[in-house]
Amino acid sequence: FGHDLLVVPTGRGAEVVKQGLAKSVGVSNYSDKRLQEAHSKLKARGVPLASNQVHYNLLYRLPETNGVLEKCQELGVTLVAYSPLAQGVLSGKYDEKNLPTGPRARIYNESFMRKARPLIELMREIGENHGGKSNAQVALNWLLCNPLVTVIPGAKNRQQVEDLMGAIGWELEEGEVIELRKAALAVPPVQGFPAEDL
Repeated sequence: FGHDLLVVPTGRGAEVVKQGLAKSVGVSNYSDKRLQEAHSKLKARGVPLASNQVHYNLLYRLPETNGVLEKCQELGVTLVAYSPLAQGVLSGKYDEKNLPTGPRARIYNESFMRKARPLIELMREIGENHGGKSNAQVALNWLLCNPLVTVIPGAKNRQQVEDLMGAIGWELEEGEVIELRKAALAVPPVQGFPAEDL
């Protein structure tokens, strides 16, 4: 967004904007109803609501079905997708024989990775068709094909940052976007952040 991030308690965002410390307000994990309420209250004070940061990726598409993406579109609010690579699973570095460790291992176990394999392979194939794009680049570009969505991927080193940057400057074809969604629908949904249901 081009501005430094300033985190303030809920309900204080309008004050911060009025003091000139920020130009707009962003929220995190707001349901469609909470988003509408926040937008209305801020609008009454002449303060724009810029963004709603939520869990969203090819394997976790709840914002598409719980009204959040639709409400963002209606209100002109940018949806900021966190965990856009599903904690590294969509990068293609894991499979049934090379599983994630730590807390991720409970969700992304051998059975899950076996079911996700067709999606991961399709991402690899589509990436090759676009000049050797990585799975991470395909996963991020899938989100960015929606002009309402932006992403905040994590990176541990320069190489990962450079890989992530390769997600921009090109675009999946509409048929590929649909094909990826269809392949992702065949993978069991993962648990998201419970605040989205409030």
